[in-house]
Amino acid sequence: MGAGLTKDNKHENIGALFQAINGEKFKLAADIISRSEPVDCINYFGRTPLIETCRNNQTSCRKSNSVDNERANFVRFLIDNNCAVSSFDIYGWTALMYAEKNGHRNIANILENFS
Repeated sequence: MGAGLTKDNKHENIGALFQAINGEKFKLAADIISRSEPVDCINYFGRTPLIETCRNNQTSCRKSNSVDNERANFVRFLIDNNCAVSSFDIYGWTALMYAEKNGHRNIANILENFS
């Protein structure tokens, strides 16, 4: 039996979504959203997928321009699917604030056009 995403395991789906974002698996994250989760679902820190994407600042050796491009494409995907760009987490931080803090300049530029 396959491991499909159903409404019966909503919390697991949200966990899988945020895990994919943190693992820089943006295509998988987009697939999870496309199949089952609202674009503005939140985790226990009040972060949306957009905020989590901008908050994440991986410093692993696999960090590269391709990961940055995938991150920016995922942000565009979220915006194209009408995510709330101005949402903030429980600490009062927005996606734009995290993008600026973490040096995601191309994403900050994208978000500034929607704020």
